[in-house]
Amino acid sequence: MESSIDGIQKVYSQMEDNGWDPTAPLKWGFFFYSRKEIDLKGVFSELEGHEYKMEGLRNIDDEQWLLHVSKRDVLTPDKLYRRNVAFNELAEAYHSYYDGWDVAKDVE
Repeated sequence: MESSIDGIQKVYSQMEDNGWDPTAPLKWGFFFYSRKEIDLKGVFSELEGHEYKMEGLRNIDDEQWLLHVSKRDVLTPDKLYRRNVAFNELAEAYHSYYDGWDVAKDVE
């Protein structure tokens, strides 16, 4: 997934315009795809020691698997940008593809 700090900063501005507090803990979701389930299990093995929760690992069609992980965190735009870069590298190491992120207001 290509990521830009300018794009992320725009999303943060929109979040603030919609009444979100991006300086508070939020639930961040991250998505990885691969042709092989075992590759995504490898991705998750790298993340689970860093407080990531597996939201799902499922076969979405005959050729693709999806891993959805989440973490409750406070992310600045720069930190989210750096995380995207790191997740691209992690996915590549496991023959996978990092497809991006989403965010939800924290419910805990």
